[in-house]
Amino acid sequence: MKQRFPYVYTPEEATVRARFTVKGEGAEWLLLTMARFKAGVQRALDIAKRGGTGFTDLVKASMSMIGNNRYARGSAKIVQGIMESVEALQKLGEDISLNDVELGDWWLLQSIGAKNDPSEKGNRNIRVIGGNIVEVLVYDEAFWRRIRATYRASKRYAKILEEVATLGMEGRLGYLARVVLLNYSPNRVYCELQITIPRSLYEKHLPVKERARGGNVCGIDVNLDKLNLAIVSEQGVLLDTFTSRFPELKVQGLDRERRISAVMTAVHEVINYATTHGCSLVVLENPETLGFLKWTWIKRGKRSRTAWNRRVALFTAEVIERISWHAPQYELRIYYANPAYTSKLAELLAGDLGLDKHTASAYILALEYLGLNPRELYQNLQKP
Repeated sequence: MKQRFPYVYTPEEATVRARFTVKGEGAEWLLLTMARFKAGVQRALDIAKRGGTGFTDLVKASMSMIGNNRYARGSAKIVQGIMESVEALQKLGEDISLNDVELGDWWLLQSIGAKNDPSEKGNRNIRVIGGNIVEVLVYDEAFWRRIRATYRASKRYAKILEEVATLGMEGRLGYLARVVLLNYSPNRVYCELQITIPRSLYEKHLPVKERARGGNVCGIDVNLDKLNLAIVSEQGVLLDTFTSRFPELKVQGLDRERRISAVMTAVHEVINYATTHGCSLVVLENPETLGFLKWTWIKRGKRSRTAWNRRVALFTAEVIERISWHAPQYELRIYYANPAYTSKLAELLAGDLGLDKHTASAYILALEYLGLNPRELYQNLQKP
């Protein structure tokens, strides 16, 4: 039975998050800069639709609207990702082209820090400088200037960000940084800071967990209120199932911190269960396929998903990324499977397997890794 070890995925990066508030003139300048940034993304996307797909072409187009090279490069990276996403969706059979894509309802800044450039101090435009302080380069209608804000983060993320600040200010680390607008009112903005760092730096601050032992494979299906797990032998025999629930996510008005806490409790619960039941590898739906076009929306009629299903897909992608970040903490390897046909095949086979459709999906994901080709089985079942 051919297994797919060459395609096992190990996360190279992780994203840490913090929150901060800006008031007064700084809030107005930050909103103005985000508006310029979005205009730059729109201009670069328009150029891409007309065939200008080179990164330099995208940067030049964005630069004409933003007026700052680092933000222009961050803008071009978003458009480049959109193009890659459209191509990947086309390969999955989606009836979509780049002309069908329009920008979603978001306001953010993104800047790419250059590596091995001490003058960057980690990131020229959005940088953490230590002491829970972030500096953001903004436009005040006449000049570019830096504003400072104090961020709040979990204890672990605060420690990571302090090390990121030290390494960045010493010129030993360059990182991608993003500021995402969460809410605003007159003279006040509430934002999330997102810093993408090497996985090795992230792992330094993770507590040691139970180590994986055994050769079983674990498939995990992610849903809005639960994680379904199926443990499978190397021969494809279903050995065990497990479900971790977080129904509180359906409660209206639950704040983000409590939502994340509930999800992370479930994430560690399923990973620990897999580790203690002889698994050495976790199979997940590919989060890039699920989370494609996060910053865009697609014209009605061009995608099979409704707006609600698209939000579910983005939530699923975020949870899968969190599982991927923490699985190596337990010495579990990660494999990303193509999600095409998974849910449809699960609906067909769930009854025969004596499983609910979500656990059946987890089982099918594991079979995909083992090379048993469930997609071919689904296509055969559809033949008259």
